[in-house]
Amino acid sequence: MPPLLVTSGIHFGATASSKEEAVALCGSALQSLGAISKEYADAMWEREQIASSYLGNCVAMPHGTDESRKYVHFGQIVFIRFAQPFIWDDEEVKLCIGIAAQGDEHVEIIGNLADALLDEEKFEVLLATNDPEDVLTILNTSHTQ
Repeated sequence: MPPLLVTSGIHFGATASSKEEAVALCGSALQSLGAISKEYADAMWEREQIASSYLGNCVAMPHGTDESRKYVHFGQIVFIRFAQPFIWDDEEVKLCIGIAAQGDEHVEIIGNLADALLDEEKFEVLLATNDPEDVLTILNTSHTQ
């Protein structure tokens, strides 16, 4: 099974001025990797209007609705860091993790992300690095360390 996060799914210096643009960027990145069809990308914005995917700590995690999982070809995650923070539901966002999942294969990455958000050192690396390998190391490793 391919890793849920691949180098070509990591983007630094992206630009968005609204959560709608950011969600569209995540959908577009997932589509360009072949992980989803356009219907899932559209459902990511539908889901955002039902419940915000803002997690806190300058991070949002957009994903589609449960019904849209049928448009996911394979589980994949994209990491998009913005050159400039922008406002998402009255909060500043610097980082989006877009998720395409058919089942619960994304749970481990979300666990790793949660660990990284709580670990100041790892989180600083995610916000500052320009090396995709750093991101892969933090988010793809299992959190049984």
